[in-house]
Amino acid sequence: MNMESHSKMPVTTFVAMLFALAFASSLCNASIESVNVDVNFSDGVFVSCNSESNGLTNQGSGNVHVTVPVGQRVICRASWNGSSALFDGYDPQYDQGHAFVYWEVRQDGLYHSWDDKNFVKKGVWKIPAIVEN
Repeated sequence: MNMESHSKMPVTTFVAMLFALAFASSLCNASIESVNVDVNFSDGVFVSCNSESNGLTNQGSGNVHVTVPVGQRVICRASWNGSSALFDGYDPQYDQGHAFVYWEVRQDGLYHSWDDKNFVKKGVWKIPAIVEN
């Protein structure tokens, strides 16, 4: 057997492999164009979120959803029972590369996640100082 005949690849196989590599490469270079921020909270909690692009307050009953272009910061404020908390719903540096950012606002604090399953406590309620006269 001629070794040369085994080393040649049919043109159709080569073209198919080239197409597959080009497609896979384009998937690796795909970029996220917008970020979805979901904030879930319990009864009695008020949450509002603002971003540069919409310039308005997004608020809801139990859930706030904001979609912004990548790189735009989302600032949220939560208030509950006389206490408040200010937090970055989306921080372009910290949340970079994540198309979804999830928050849970609970009575014991604020929790952050990128997969809506594993939440990490990132904030606590600030109780206003009592001013005595």
